Amino acid sequence: MAIGRKRLALEVAAFLVVVALIVTFATRRRDDSDRHVDYRFMMGTIVSVTVLTPDAEAGRAAIDAAFDEIARIEAVTTRHTGDSEISRLNARVDGFVGEPVSGEVAEVVSRSLAVARASSGAFDITVAPLVDLWTLNTEDFTVPEESVVSAALRSVDWQAVQVDTATRTLTVLPGTALDLDGVAKGYAVDRAVAVLREMGIETGVVDAGGDVGFIGTPPDAGVWRVGIKHPRQDGLLGVARLDGGSVATSGDYQRYAVVDGVRFHHILDPATGYPSRGVMSVSVATELAVDADALATAVFVLGPDEGMALIESTPGAEALLVAGDGDSIGGIIVSSGLEERFVEQ
Repeated sequence: MAIGRKRLALEVAAFLVVVALIVTFATRRRDDSDRHVDYRFMMGTIVSVTVLTPDAEAGRAAIDAAFDEIARIEAVTTRHTGDSEISRLNARVDGFVGEPVSGEVAEVVSRSLAVARASSGAFDITVAPLVDLWTLNTEDFTVPEESVVSAALRSVDWQAVQVDTATRTLTVLPGTALDLDGVAKGYAVDRAVAVLREMGIETGVVDAGGDVGFIGTPPDAGVWRVGIKHPRQDGLLGVARLDGGSVATSGDYQRYAVVDGVRFHHILDPATGYPSRGVMSVSVATELAVDADALATAVFVLGPDEGMALIESTPGAEALLVAGDGDSIGGIIVSSGLEERFVEQ
């Protein structure tokens, strides 16, 4: 068995290529001393916050506040620590009706369920039992037995969850466990962007491992130039020009293992319990990163035809999809609103 997981050093290198591209156009023909940036490992990935301001002290304070907000969201939404809100909810295996929850959990669950409905369950926040089977970050990874996957699937159903954002209450059927990892980074980016704006930042970028939120527009450039990583090679597949908002990418190259020549990655199909096939990566642009995050996963699972149909029917959403399973790209599909805004390298 050959393990082909992406090492942290490679992730950092690819991350810096894209961030450098964004920041270059944010500071072109402007004093570089106005740019302030910091990087931290959070939410299982490299997170960067970049702001443009001539006030270095204000810029530093804004960056620190943005990171504090991301840490706060992570502490609420993760299921990987025993004291988080989601962990406490998941510990109640008998389920609950009308349980009071924080505004953050209510909002994230509500937006997640909206994408679940629109995608007929291709995006599902109840996949925790499946995720726990696909331990791709271990040296001794083996493909789960079919019977074990089938048993886990019996606890996966997004319709087992209901949320009321007005009363901030949650209802979850017995045996259901929530996993917000597929959407929490996007929400954290949105919250960090909001904090930066509240602190007077007019131009900036928050990037949480490919979930990117923009503030304002780059001086002298007019648009943000976003590098789309090549799913099978070092470097970029191309560059997309965006007016702002957010972009999120899901790819089969981020966490994976190769067993007997077959790539098994972390983006699971809730209908089968196995990694989705036919797509290498999906990048989605929307106003909010929380929506882009969820939609990127949904489109990846749905595949080229149904996935891009979902994007075309979702107001304000655009996407770029790279099809294929093996070592070579099977095709690049771009939504109608990005056709004139994407240039392949």
